[in-house]
Amino acid sequence: MDGQIVFGEELGRFAADLRRLRIERGNPSYRELGSRAVKSGAGGRLPAATLSDAFRGKRLPGLDKLMTLVRVLHSYDEYGRPTAVPPHTSPVLEPWRQRWRTLAAHQPPAPVRERGVRRPPSPPPAEAAACGPPPVASSPSPPSSPETYTRSHVLTSERNNIAVAFSPDGSLLAVMGEDGTVELWDPVGGRPVGEIRTGASPFTFAFSPAGPRLAVGAEGLRGAVQLWDTESLAPVGAPLPCGSAIDVVAFNPDGRTLVAATDNEVVHLWDTRTGAPAGGPLVGHIGEVCALVCRPDGTLLAALSGRHSVRLWDLRAGTSVGRPLGIAEGDLYAIAFSADGALLATAGQNGAQLWDTTTGLLHGPPLHPGHTVSGLAFSADGTLLATTGADRTVRLWDPATGACAAPPLAAPTRRSEMLDRLAFSPDGGTLAGSGDGRTVVIYQRVPDPRPLADRALAAARAGGHALALPAVSSGTGVPLYGVAFSPDGARVYVRTQDREIAVWDPVTRAELPGTLPLPEEGPCALEFPLERGPAALWTWGGRDGPPSRPVSLVRRVAFTPDGRRAAWIGSSGWVRLWNAVDGGLATVHLSPAADSARTLAYAPDGRMLAVAVHHRVEICYPDAARKVGPLLNGHRTSVRTVAFSPDSALLATADDHGTVRLWRTGGDHPVEGPVVDAHAGPVNDLAFAPDGRLLASAGADGTVQLWEARTGGAASCLPLTGHTGAVRGVAFAPDGSLLAAAGEDGTLRFWMLPGPHAAAARPR
Repeated sequence: MDGQIVFGEELGRFAADLRRLRIERGNPSYRELGSRAVKSGAGGRLPAATLSDAFRGKRLPGLDKLMTLVRVLHSYDEYGRPTAVPPHTSPVLEPWRQRWRTLAAHQPPAPVRERGVRRPPSPPPAEAAACGPPPVASSPSPPSSPETYTRSHVLTSERNNIAVAFSPDGSLLAVMGEDGTVELWDPVGGRPVGEIRTGASPFTFAFSPAGPRLAVGAEGLRGAVQLWDTESLAPVGAPLPCGSAIDVVAFNPDGRTLVAATDNEVVHLWDTRTGAPAGGPLVGHIGEVCALVCRPDGTLLAALSGRHSVRLWDLRAGTSVGRPLGIAEGDLYAIAFSADGALLATAGQNGAQLWDTTTGLLHGPPLHPGHTVSGLAFSADGTLLATTGADRTVRLWDPATGACAAPPLAAPTRRSEMLDRLAFSPDGGTLAGSGDGRTVVIYQRVPDPRPLADRALAAARAGGHALALPAVSSGTGVPLYGVAFSPDGARVYVRTQDREIAVWDPVTRAELPGTLPLPEEGPCALEFPLERGPAALWTWGGRDGPPSRPVSLVRRVAFTPDGRRAAWIGSSGWVRLWNAVDGGLATVHLSPAADSARTLAYAPDGRMLAVAVHHRVEICYPDAARKVGPLLNGHRTSVRTVAFSPDSALLATADDHGTVRLWRTGGDHPVEGPVVDAHAGPVNDLAFAPDGRLLASAGADGTVQLWEARTGGAASCLPLTGHTGAVRGVAFAPDGSLLAAAGEDGTLRFWMLPGPHAAAARPR
């Protein structure tokens, strides 16, 4: 048992060092690492599952995989720029080989099945594993939604079909055949209700959101789009000429604009009421446009061109927005916007990928990586993403977390048929899948078995609402100054004004026995070194002396993630370092004016120490040759609190004027990011969500605000209120589902957060 414990601990440290090396080399994504391993000839492949297991310490990788990974990581410089791959004999590899051999020697043997003993068959792998590696996250994924779908029936066409779509009211399912016929079906009853014969070689069609209209683009129409009435089955008006063969059509959400892409890489806009052009053509695509989709709010158009890149267009201005979304490895086949327009999904040869439409950054790792995904669709409420492809399955995903939302759905019965297109009905009750064969598979939503109250609660959270729970109090009314969750989330520790640390259960919100007294003087804090065991109280032998054991809950003390080093602000105002390994003390050399340091924070990667001095923040590198880094001079008043994001890529700073500034810490000098006027008074505390997506700020105005960390935009419409005095401390639960805030009014308040933020993968 001792060997197992030692192995687990050492494997965790080994994984932490791998993560640190990755960050030091520019934090390349899994996709970048895998691609560079192949292209650079480093000696092997690095699948996403292998990388996920290695960086999370889930299991010890093989020596060949480890050496490939370390060589590839060392092929980037400290700015993330590619350099030469070190040879197999490079000295930088030997320490990793030695550590691997030591770990392998202590690895517990796999359990051996006893002969003569009948055991039940092993359960099938979890569906989450079948859907590919989970997103990299700082905490476990939440339970999947109980909502799923089951195969209901199959529609059999008289011809091979190439496209499928639901009408806006969901009463019709249109299936386009290869001979130019559009079949209209009752999707629930499974019976045909009519046909539109275009008399042309078809390619694309789309329903109008504004009425019973269907736009059809086909080669035989000689570069024109024809509108059809789906009730009378007759053409409406004259064809809209585009001058070249039509590749794809789409409607703006209000139905007033028709968008058509032609084979000469041009996108045309038409006013459906007048039949006149609605602005100039959209040009600049690299390759033919093979997919178009409008954002639900009608502001953006996404165009997939050349099967490799996606360009976003401002439909009102007729101009492109930002740079095209990254060049994909292999072809892309389909794109789709989420219901709120915040995400764009792409389907391609390396699975499906989610993109943040505000930042243009990846939203987590690929879904179903290593498999060709040819079709995808978002449900109308945006809570599900359905994908299908070469493995002949339909899979449902939670786009917020990247986790599987249900087991794979049944595939077509004929082995020769493969689904490659999907469509959700507007109410989300039906999912249709089609391919190159003559069948359309209909899946119906299984009724949710949860009580209405549970479903209402889940819907409120999915809708972006933070729900307040009843406040708790120690009963004495003593002001509360700081708050922290234990690593397992089972306890909440709160520092009180009378220098005690009280303990609460975050589920029952009951105060637990075991109050921890704090020393009468000196900066004391609460921490969970190495995330093991209960919180340990640190005390100082003198005002500037070293602690006997590391602790941290107040912002005047900070610790490295491994708990082996502490930094604190002494009585002189200078920052002191204590090394738990050799017991040594050191002074951090700051600027001459740094005699009144106010607060400080260590970066989670242990490399940087941020110290607030008056209205600026100084960045220190205690382990580097240069001990003192740049000054951040963005605030006009004194900086009150600082906090690093979990990946150390962002630093948040807040001042007495209520302003929060975000800084990107990569490279030689932090770069200023968004600036937020957060509160009508001082900001007392800052905290990042475990996945780094959200930033919470606690204000002297009695409110807590939630912000999108990457953009600085408000993550909730209204501030979180309830405190009758200043909010002094704020903290996220390890799984990101709860937010706790401590106030001067003596109350501790909790909010259920809108969505499982801790499990949502961030761009990497």
